[in-house]
Amino acid sequence: MPVLFSDASKQEINQSLLLAEQAFNKFRKLDGLTRAKFLEKIGNEVEKNSNDIVTIAQNETCLGKTRLEMELSRTVSEIHTFAKLARSEEWHNLPTQSVGGKINAPRLITNNIPIGPVLVIGACNFPLAISVIGTDTISALSVGCTVVVKAHPAHPQTCQFLADIVIKVMKQSEIPLGTFQLIHGQNYKVTQNLVTHPNTSCVAFTGSLRGGAKLSKLSSQRKKPIPFHGEMGSLNPVIALPHKVEQHPEQLASDYIQAVTLFAGQMCTKPGALFIIDSNCNTPFLNQIKENVERQEILPMLNSDVYENFEKGVHFLKQKLSLLATNDNQLTSIKNPAYCRIFELDSTEFIQNTDLRTEAFGPASLLIKCKDENSLFQCIDSCEGSLTASIHCSKKEYPLAQRITQKLESKVGRMVWNGFPPGVTPGPATHHGGPWPASTNSRYTSIGKEAYQRFIRPVCRQGFPVN
Repeated sequence: MPVLFSDASKQEINQSLLLAEQAFNKFRKLDGLTRAKFLEKIGNEVEKNSNDIVTIAQNETCLGKTRLEMELSRTVSEIHTFAKLARSEEWHNLPTQSVGGKINAPRLITNNIPIGPVLVIGACNFPLAISVIGTDTISALSVGCTVVVKAHPAHPQTCQFLADIVIKVMKQSEIPLGTFQLIHGQNYKVTQNLVTHPNTSCVAFTGSLRGGAKLSKLSSQRKKPIPFHGEMGSLNPVIALPHKVEQHPEQLASDYIQAVTLFAGQMCTKPGALFIIDSNCNTPFLNQIKENVERQEILPMLNSDVYENFEKGVHFLKQKLSLLATNDNQLTSIKNPAYCRIFELDSTEFIQNTDLRTEAFGPASLLIKCKDENSLFQCIDSCEGSLTASIHCSKKEYPLAQRITQKLESKVGRMVWNGFPPGVTPGPATHHGGPWPASTNSRYTSIGKEAYQRFIRPVCRQGFPVN
């Protein structure tokens, strides 16, 4: 029997945010070494309990042991990355200058400071890396922010187990009470009350465009508006140029379908649209797509809600478009099966029908046939913001690819050359964000070392004595 968690009352939310505010005034004053040790202990405890964490998460998400072990390993690595950041305090210091450049003139000293209590609303499809102990939470703690996490109703037991680890370490490390807290709630009112609470200083959200847009609006319409960092839907266009398609149909088709179906297509970087220039030479490539789809293993989706939403989106596309390839004729006993569907259309249909450009969260993708280079550029112009875009080309197509790159870079946060985007490797150069609707602020990343930038702000001091 699944464990049920009661929705937090408004009184409980008020108490939590009051504690978060009180703790912030103490936690932000702790030195970087203390915060680093706190994070390192969290990482060590998570590793120690890794088997239990993976088992609980698998029971709630059906993501599979291998995938969850990979995700947990990445999560622990990120915890230690931000522990190093806290220890070094490199995030804190900015340049100094003299006013007007005169000798003995007052000095300007600017430092970054933590923004305040942060509300973290994690992802359904990443119960570890973008959840209770994910990058949002850990990067905020590393720079001195307190954190309130809204547990995801699709994996509440996983959330609670991880939260218990953090709270245990928090007590052992004598970190101020209220520095980290977990709030449960299936009712939207719980999230709404957390976002609009006057003590919430910033929100980090990962989820659907519909949910993110609604919460972003709430954040901006508060009596005192706050930053809302949302990572939301993304089409992640792929452009495959003619010579590449003609010369490597088998490899290109295989890699494309693998990217579409990775983890049942439940990745924010899944390629939702592939653009090619129409030609008789495309036939082998299209046939390879059909063959690859037909032999794809059918995986379970995260839960029945995700499955039903995906099937609803597929049903809509079936009414509008031709189905190029599917494996939904395979018999399976899997609950909530993730059948792959590839739809085909021409560039005019894509440009004229904005409702076809939304993300389908699952293993579905559009293959758009463009009449010529001009129609390809028109399609690119009509695309909305995405997390990623990919270009596949041969060496002789580099000049055209460069022109496409110049177009695409204004639309996305990450460009991929002769590759596919699923999977993000956290690091100092990682950027996971993009223009709306991929994210609410394309200047920031929600993955990688620079993710902490969302939770600080600069303060300039003029004429203060130097310590």
